Amino acid sequence: MSATRLSTYAFLLSMFYLVTSCTEKQRKQYEATPTAYGRVDNIMIVADQHNWETTMGDSIRMYFEALYPVTPQPEPILDLRHVKPQEFQAGKTLKTHRAIVILGVLNEDDPASLMVKKTLGDNNITRAEEDPNYRIAIAKDRWAKGQVVVYWFAPNRQELLKSISRDYEKVLKVFHQADDDMLLTQVYAMGEQTDITHTIKQNFGLQLRIPKEYFLGHQDSSAVWARYETDKMSSNIFVTVLPMEEGSKMTPEIYHSLRDTLTKKYFSTWIEGSYMQIDDRYLPVYYQYMQINNLQALQARGIWAMVNDFMGGPFVSYMIEDKANQRVIFLDGFVHAPGTKKRPKMRKLDAVFSTFKLTPS
Repeated sequence: MSATRLSTYAFLLSMFYLVTSCTEKQRKQYEATPTAYGRVDNIMIVADQHNWETTMGDSIRMYFEALYPVTPQPEPILDLRHVKPQEFQAGKTLKTHRAIVILGVLNEDDPASLMVKKTLGDNNITRAEEDPNYRIAIAKDRWAKGQVVVYWFAPNRQELLKSISRDYEKVLKVFHQADDDMLLTQVYAMGEQTDITHTIKQNFGLQLRIPKEYFLGHQDSSAVWARYETDKMSSNIFVTVLPMEEGSKMTPEIYHSLRDTLTKKYFSTWIEGSYMQIDDRYLPVYYQYMQINNLQALQARGIWAMVNDFMGGPFVSYMIEDKANQRVIFLDGFVHAPGTKKRPKMRKLDAVFSTFKLTPS
C-alpha cells in the first residue's frame, strides 16, 4: 500500500472513530436526560425497608397523606409510593420519576443512606453533623428533565425524626410548587377561553384566565358563570363583585351566608324548588386567611349540596378585599363528579384561581 493511500486510509479511519464517538456521546447524553414521568401530587419515597415500616415511615405518611380539605370521601394531600433503594438503583425507569424523596441516616450504611452520603460528600456530611438546621438538599433535573429530588437526612434516626416533624412543610412546599407549575401547563394545554376571560376583565376589572374547555353558563351585570361539562363530571367557575358594605367583614359567618345567598340565586337543577347550599352537617368548612396579590382574602373549602335534589360535591371560594375600589371580589369553584376522585379536579380549579390579579384602571 502506497504512503498516500495509507495516509488516506488512516484519515478516514480517524474520522470514522470521531463521528462514532460523537454519535455515541450524543446518544448517552440524550439517554441521561429523559423527561420525568409521574402525576401531580404523587411522590416516590426511597427508604430502607426498616425505616419505612417503623416510626419514620409512620411520620412521613401522617404528614404527607393527611386529608385534602375538603372532599366528600377522604382523599390524601399526596399519593405516596415507597420504593426499596435496591430496586431504585437497579432500574433506570424509577430514577426518572418527577418527584422523589430519599431518606438517609448518616451514621448507618443501608443502601438509601449510602446514596445520600455519596451525594452529599464529606464536607456536607460534616456540616449536617454540626448544623441541626441542615437537613434537606434539593436537586433539580437529577436524572430527568422536570424532576425534583429531595435528599432528607440527619446524623442519626432520632434527629431525622425531629426533622420530619419540623421540616415537612418545607418539603411539601417544594413539591407543591413543582406541581403547581405542571398544573398550569396542563390546565391551559388547549389554550384559553379568551371571550370569557375578556368578559370578566371588562365587567369586573380583574384578570382570571379561563381554560379553553369552559363555556359561558350565565352572564349578567354582576356575575359570570363558566362551565366545563363531560359525561362524567362538571367543573364550574363563578365570579361576582359586591360593594364593600355587603362583605366588609370577611368572617366565616359572613362568608357562609353570602355564598348560600348567591348559590340559591344562581344554581339549581331541572327539579323545581332546587338550589345549591353549603352542606356542613358532616364535614365542616375549612377556612384560611391569606394574601392574594397583596390583597387580604378569606379562602373557604367545603361541600355543597343541592336542596330538593341528589347532587353535591366539593367547592373552594375566595372572598378578596379590594379596598381601593371599595368592593369585595367573590371567586367560587365547584365540582360535581360522582364516583371519581375530586382532589385532581379541585387542584385544577386552584390553578385557575392562581391566575387572579387586578387589571390597571
